[in-house]
Amino acid sequence: MSNIDLKQLTRLTKKALRTPHILHIMELLEAKILESKEPFTWKVLSERLLGEPFLKGIQSAWIFALKPNIRIPSHYHPNSVQHTTVIKGSGKIIIEKDEKEVQTFDPQGMQLIWYVIAKNVPHAVTTGDRAMVVFSFHTRAPSELLEIETLSGHSRFYESQ
Repeated sequence: MSNIDLKQLTRLTKKALRTPHILHIMELLEAKILESKEPFTWKVLSERLLGEPFLKGIQSAWIFALKPNIRIPSHYHPNSVQHTTVIKGSGKIIIEKDEKEVQTFDPQGMQLIWYVIAKNVPHAVTTGDRAMVVFSFHTRAPSELLEIETLSGHSRFYESQ
């Protein structure tokens, strides 16, 4: 499915969570989503902002904030493998037909908590009572990342909106 080194993604995520500017972005996104009518909002993280180049195979990094008590419809990415970890919040993640309670990233822990979603695999999220914050790393650049909603077939490129 993916040959991305999850230990290296974990190291990069831990570093990001120690970066004041990234923590500030997370706070802004959380505040924004609570006031928004949209189900989620995001910010693309550049290599410069992360302070180092992406891992081989990763072409974009994102922070998403998802509104509490919502369901993000099932969708898939035909051109990217997604590597996602939940930083804050609770809820359920459905990958294909496998539904499970989300586990949050533990910056102090040794357990690697990543949801690796292959190209063309439908996935959805239902959030709990708090906003959910997610880091996602994709194998496509922001301008190339295509999302297709499973039921409607509606497609979009995030960075072209």
